[in-house]
Amino acid sequence: MLTQTDKANDLAARFGGSGAEGGEFAPGGVPVSEIAERHGSPFYLYHADMISDRVRRVQEALGTEVAYSLKANPNLAVCSLIARAGAGGEVASSGELIVARAAGFAPEDIVFAGPAKTDEELKMAVDEGIHAVNVESLGEIERLAAIAGEAGIRMGVGLRINPEAQLMGSGMRMGGTVGQFGIDQADLAEAVARVLSHESLTLRGVHVYTATQVFEVDPLLEHCRNIFDIALETADHAGHPLEMLDFGGGFGVPYFEKTSEFDLDRFGEGLREIVASYKSDGRLEGCRFLFELGRYLVADAGVYVTRVVDVKETRGKTFAVTDGGMNHHLTATGNMGQVFRKAYPLLNLTRMDGAVPEEGVAVAGPCCTPLDSFGNNIPLAAPEVGDLIGVFYSGAYGYSASNLGFLSHPSPAEVLLLDGEAVLLRAGGRPEDVLNGQKALTL
Repeated sequence: MLTQTDKANDLAARFGGSGAEGGEFAPGGVPVSEIAERHGSPFYLYHADMISDRVRRVQEALGTEVAYSLKANPNLAVCSLIARAGAGGEVASSGELIVARAAGFAPEDIVFAGPAKTDEELKMAVDEGIHAVNVESLGEIERLAAIAGEAGIRMGVGLRINPEAQLMGSGMRMGGTVGQFGIDQADLAEAVARVLSHESLTLRGVHVYTATQVFEVDPLLEHCRNIFDIALETADHAGHPLEMLDFGGGFGVPYFEKTSEFDLDRFGEGLREIVASYKSDGRLEGCRFLFELGRYLVADAGVYVTRVVDVKETRGKTFAVTDGGMNHHLTATGNMGQVFRKAYPLLNLTRMDGAVPEEGVAVAGPCCTPLDSFGNNIPLAAPEVGDLIGVFYSGAYGYSASNLGFLSHPSPAEVLLLDGEAVLLRAGGRPEDVLNGQKALTL
């Protein structure tokens, strides 16, 4: 079982490792201090090849289509890399749909999910001609039918089903329980009948997404068998073969100690056996099988870099206080629904070859709350003011999942390591940006 330091060093090596003078982190040969000097700190650094390679690796292992969940990281360049690697897109808002189209995802490879799609969002999906809107209620079926009918278009529909069976061995559950997601499996027949009653709709298939951060292969394979059975039941109600079967995703990323990599190869082997046993069924003839994956495609390809502003001793504990924290990276500070707050893998990027003291270091951000902490016992090479700290596994649920306006600090930059160059994707904010879009009262 790898320690957090082992994980961080492994990820640093995949980025390009150390190599600059003094053991400084130099991804692709570019010293991290040079990136910080050019673009300021804090910043997110993404690795283009790691993203593209992961997409292809998953496609090869599963033998199915892959749809990237833009919610994990909707950065335009990141999405473009994934589209070029041959993945489709899963969006959950009109904004994500705009990004998906700008990034090069073909309309026929986009599905739209989410429990509260507005009429404006449904209209955009219809106008763009995407493959399917995965509807989550009987009422949404009626609204989509009216919008598609007014546009004179026959719109593809996927039924997001909330299955009766739970997926065990997962982190956060979003199905198999009471919640806002999907149509209860008990209402499947009525949902199919509703879709078939409208000439403006065509039933493409079913969508089941029940959990995230799944590490156990066998329960997930059993879950896939259950989804196949739901699909066959749906086809029976519809009276025609299904065109799409969306298994969701949720493959786990081992952020914390005592968690290991999801066994993609073993899952892929098991999935292929299951697909082979169902694929010959006429009710699935020509059906597209797809998995929605977000964090699993991009998490390891990102590192959040923040600078040490102060080092202090308080009651025998060393604190490194940094210029970025929960305002830029909410998930890494344990403030996005985690029951137990645990530290991501961190490294002192300035002193990659530095000795790690037995006593861990507390790393805290700039916000005026004790919640702004990356961890209280981090095995970190002794930090000094000006050092750059790297928070790994930061390619997913980072920039766009954080409360960037909290305390009105500037937003971080986003940088892409591409062909040995550090390319600026989005400039960091400025203090005066806090006034953008606001109007003062004239008294």
